[in-house]
Amino acid sequence: MKYFKSSLWSAINSGDPEVQKRADAEWKVNDQQYWTEYLKLEGRLGKELYEFFHTFSFHDYDLKEYKLVQSEVHDDKVVDLYITVTGVQDEWTLVYNHISRIGITMDPPDLLDHRGFDDWGYDELLIVDEKTLSHEILFASGAYFSSIFPIKTSPLGRINVFFLMGSIGISYFHLDVL
Repeated sequence: MKYFKSSLWSAINSGDPEVQKRADAEWKVNDQQYWTEYLKLEGRLGKELYEFFHTFSFHDYDLKEYKLVQSEVHDDKVVDLYITVTGVQDEWTLVYNHISRIGITMDPPDLLDHRGFDDWGYDELLIVDEKTLSHEILFASGAYFSSIFPIKTSPLGRINVFFLMGSIGISYFHLDVL
C-alpha cells in the first residue's frame, strides 16, 4: 500500500492524542495524493467502473472468499482471481482476469490465528505501467492483498480484465473495463 498504510491506520486509532493528530494530518495528505493518482485511471477504466470506485467504498465489508482459478485459453494457462465480500445487505465479487501477480502480506505473520483478515479497510487502485493496473486491499487486521493485472487490447478494443458483480436482493449488475 502506497498511501493507506497499516501503520498509519493503527496510529490514527491509537490512544495517544498527539500520535492520532500527526497520523490524521498525514492521512489527509495521503488521501489527497491518492485521489490525484486515481484521476489518471479515467481513460483506463470503463466509465461505470471508474465512477463506482470514485464514489463507493467496501470499507467494513467482510471477506467471504478469495479464490484463484486457473484455466486454459487457446493453449495458454491463465489465472483469474475472485474476491467476494459481504456488507450488511449486499454481496460483491471482484473479478480480476489474467492476473500476472498476486500477493498476501500479513503483519504480524501469525495474525490469521487470531482474527482472520478482519474487515476490508481501504484499497488503492493504481497504474503500474501503460498496460498494467494494481489493486491493493488493506484489512483491519493489517493483512493486505495485492493483485496486478493487464489491460488487454484486441482489434475490437479492450478486453474485460477487471469487473464487479454485485447484488442487493436479487438485482445484479456488472461493471467492465473498456
